[in-house]
Amino acid sequence: MVAHLVRLKLTLLRNIFRRSRAQAIGAILGVVYFGAVVIMLGVGVAALRTELPDARLYVPLGGALLVLAWGLLPLLTFGTDPTLDPARFATFAVPYRQLAVGLVLAGLFGLPALACAVVIAGTLVTWSVSVLATVVAVAAAAAGLLTCVTLSRWVSARASSAMSSRRGRDLTAILGLLVVVALGPGLALAGSTVERFATIMPTIGTIAGWTPFGWIWAAPADIAVGQVGTGLLRLVLGLAFLGALGVLWQGALRRQVEDPTVVGSPDAGRAHRGLGLLARFPDTQTGAVAAQIATYWQRDPRYQIGLLMAPLVPLLLLVPAIMGGQEWSFLLMGPLIAFLLGWSEHNSVAYESTAFWMHVAAGTPGRVDRAARIVPSLVLAAVLIPLYCIVGAWLAHRLDLLAAMVGLCLALAGVGYGISSVISVVMPYPVPKPGENPLTTPPGGQGARLLSQTISSLGTALLASPVIVLALLTWWGREWALWPTAVGGILLGAGVLVLGVRVGGRIYDRRAPELLSALVRD
Repeated sequence: MVAHLVRLKLTLLRNIFRRSRAQAIGAILGVVYFGAVVIMLGVGVAALRTELPDARLYVPLGGALLVLAWGLLPLLTFGTDPTLDPARFATFAVPYRQLAVGLVLAGLFGLPALACAVVIAGTLVTWSVSVLATVVAVAAAAAGLLTCVTLSRWVSARASSAMSSRRGRDLTAILGLLVVVALGPGLALAGSTVERFATIMPTIGTIAGWTPFGWIWAAPADIAVGQVGTGLLRLVLGLAFLGALGVLWQGALRRQVEDPTVVGSPDAGRAHRGLGLLARFPDTQTGAVAAQIATYWQRDPRYQIGLLMAPLVPLLLLVPAIMGGQEWSFLLMGPLIAFLLGWSEHNSVAYESTAFWMHVAAGTPGRVDRAARIVPSLVLAAVLIPLYCIVGAWLAHRLDLLAAMVGLCLALAGVGYGISSVISVVMPYPVPKPGENPLTTPPGGQGARLLSQTISSLGTALLASPVIVLALLTWWGREWALWPTAVGGILLGAGVLVLGVRVGGRIYDRRAPELLSALVRD
């Protein structure tokens, strides 16, 4: 069966050149062009034989990046090559172990694997300084290539059911958005560190060689310079990592070919499994509403965009800090995440859409709805705010300001949640409907959107201004303002939060039917 799968893959590879004349010529030109590039890379790797100290840094790092690329590319190119999809073999009585081995070996005969094999072959020349180093290099090259293909197969198998569903496609769109958002700062940081790359390269190469992705590539390097014990240890670790990937790959494949709920509908196996998050929250009205919102966070891409973006936005402050040496900007990481978490709830009712009828029909008290709706966000804030406060103060070398930063963050978060609890029932504006692309903007309502966002932003800044002023005084060296900032932030944030929940609850009790009517119209 293994040999049959390999022959099928070779047939598919040969058929690339048996299409129309234009397609065949294009394929030949592509193979020749990229083949020349691959051969040059292989020769470049082999040329490192004369510079073993540099080879010990570059080869493990390059190998680790190669393995990572094989693990990530299936997520970006999913569905473009279904020839090795395990689900296609679900109706055949093929033992899953033979199928797992056969699909991995068949993957070795694809063009990407053949290109990597040529480059990896250059390492055989690089480490051919002794008999033992050459033997280990051969074993490492074979194991490294198998690691790449096996990791790719496992990632593809795990992603196949998710990517075939609407939720999976939405998640892919969200990840694409995150990549786009991070691209600009990433390029800026890369440009600012080019001059320092030579100084940090030894550290990066050393770290890469001690990661699971770099163990197998660093093993012959150690042998070549005489560190036999370390080299053999890394070789064993690399082979163990390959074995672990093989076990994971077999498990994923077995689940795909033997479980009809996976091969059929991606969500069929998860349709009715208990109460989900409802079973994990208290059996109260508050617990039920909080569990409902937490379930939205778990399943609805519209909520997941905010859930993913909020923790990443403060990281953008790394750009001015690293490029311009403005270390004080690290101090803004905590306040920024606190503001975003509170502000992001200002239109929470609109995301309910027509499902809001359940709250109205159940007669949920407004105070309960307002308090429970922000519980999942409060849990996230309890993790992210202390984390970013500590990290920001540490990076800025101002741990003496930590108490003031915590007070400022609690003030911004509490005031933001309080204002959002009122604004979300007073000025909801249209958002994408459940099931629609979460990145679209509904037509109409731009004025209401701008007004609601402006009021919630300026209101948060205005009500939190006393604590903001105290925090600035603390930063400017007024030591007496440190603890007033901390205590004042706690009291102000908690007070506005409680007041906002009560006021918003009263408005909710009066306007719940009107809110439902507006959501249905939108």
